[in-house]
Amino acid sequence: MSEIKLARIDSRLSHGKMVESFSKKLDIDTVIIANDDLYQDEFRKDLMDLTIPDDIRAFYLKIDMVRDFLASHKEDVFLIVENAKDLEDLRNQGIRIKEINIGIIHMSIGKKALTEEVAVDSDDLRIFKEFMDEGCNLYVRLSPYSQRMELHSLLN
Repeated sequence: MSEIKLARIDSRLSHGKMVESFSKKLDIDTVIIANDDLYQDEFRKDLMDLTIPDDIRAFYLKIDMVRDFLASHKEDVFLIVENAKDLEDLRNQGIRIKEINIGIIHMSIGKKALTEEVAVDSDDLRIFKEFMDEGCNLYVRLSPYSQRMELHSLLN
């Protein structure tokens, strides 16, 4: 069974060298990009494929497909989702997530800035608190080489 080495929330999903840099830092070659809308969008998947190096295997899955994927594969994975709700849905399916990197959550109606790159609403905060209460490590970090800001410190 696969294990999620790192789950990342990023409104942009895959972009630039983000997948490459995190995959190298984690020493893994499998990334799951879980998003129900993206799963149906071949054009967007083709664009995202351009951002992923050839030596990294990318799987585009619906949220409800992740559990079966993890059960049927052996290699550890880097998981990318668009928002906190997707992580909550995965947890509700019994998927254990030990570490969450909050990369970028775009500003939208009802959200307030937590940092320059991260905007949250009350649902995001509730979900993050539930993960922290379960012992999950949550932090804001744009890349594996940028400053890491622990979420509990940002909320206090």
